[in-house]
Amino acid sequence: MNSLKFKPEGWNNEITELTSNNIENYIHTNEVLQGLVKECDEDYNLYIQFENGITGIMPRQEVEAIHTDENGMPKINLCTGKVHKFVQFKIKEVKETNHVILSRKEVQQEALKWIKNDLKEGERLTRNCKGYQAIWGFY
Repeated sequence: MNSLKFKPEGWNNEITELTSNNIENYIHTNEVLQGLVKECDEDYNLYIQFENGITGIMPRQEVEAIHTDENGMPKINLCTGKVHKFVQFKIKEVKETNHVILSRKEVQQEALKWIKNDLKEGERLTRNCKGYQAIWGFY
């Protein structure tokens, strides 16, 4: 079992390098990528700026899969709280030449599916927590 299949956001402080040449490959392979949120607009969409002028736009409905309101939208503080933090995402589509639509929600849904379907009772996981000396588990 791959116990580090899903690393925490910001685990390695690396920003995925996006170029016009590798975007389609990332879409095709459905790879989990990481970037730093630069801003949150008045509609609570998140923006990730990449080095080469490509802007990632994460619509509010794609920010969160777990903590949502009754309409399926993430709470405002979840969106604003991501500014200047690393987030993981998948590329959903290329909107314009230098704009891509991103989804953090798809990453969370994939992680939940892995936990529910592949993780079995009694399996041991390698801890992947920074800054903690001890991890407690309860049965």
